[in-house]
Amino acid sequence: MLTPLQRMKLARYFTVYDVDDDGCVGLRDFERVLENVRVLHGLVAGSPRDQTLSEAFLQRWEALRESADTNQDGSVDLTEWLDYWGVVIENDDRYDSEVASIASMLFGIFDTDGDGVIGPDEFCDYYNVYGLSAALARQVFMDLDADGDGAMSLLEFMDMVHQFFRGDDPHAPGNRLFGPYE
Repeated sequence: MLTPLQRMKLARYFTVYDVDDDGCVGLRDFERVLENVRVLHGLVAGSPRDQTLSEAFLQRWEALRESADTNQDGSVDLTEWLDYWGVVIENDDRYDSEVASIASMLFGIFDTDGDGVIGPDEFCDYYNVYGLSAALARQVFMDLDADGDGAMSLLEFMDMVHQFFRGDDPHAPGNRLFGPYE
């Protein structure tokens, strides 16, 4: 069962995924984020990298739809979203496959220079593909950069992801992974 803090954080996360602000997460939201990632990486439509990325995003949408869209209307509303995440967070195997593996993949996508860390500009790119502001990204990045070195390693990123999804400490910096939730 989700704690009140987890519910607030996950409601914020829902608004991040609801790119078109229609009150539900659907295929169009995933397609819009995918298009933004294509632009970020300068991918040519139909190229092998574009196809791999497209398949990954569309598979993620289908997995979410199949697991969370309980009323089968083709989209996921906030109640369905929260119910879905409650199950995922409680189940270690699902958490590993649906959170940890996806977070690791996203880290690779947004480490655009391939140096093994995400810097402030790359974090801004991450926020930008979801339609979030660079100013907010820079502010959040400073909160998340636990050791203050101006870069976030995969290990630091995964720790913040874990704090976001499974943590219930209101002071943990990972709570702000997707911006303010209050």
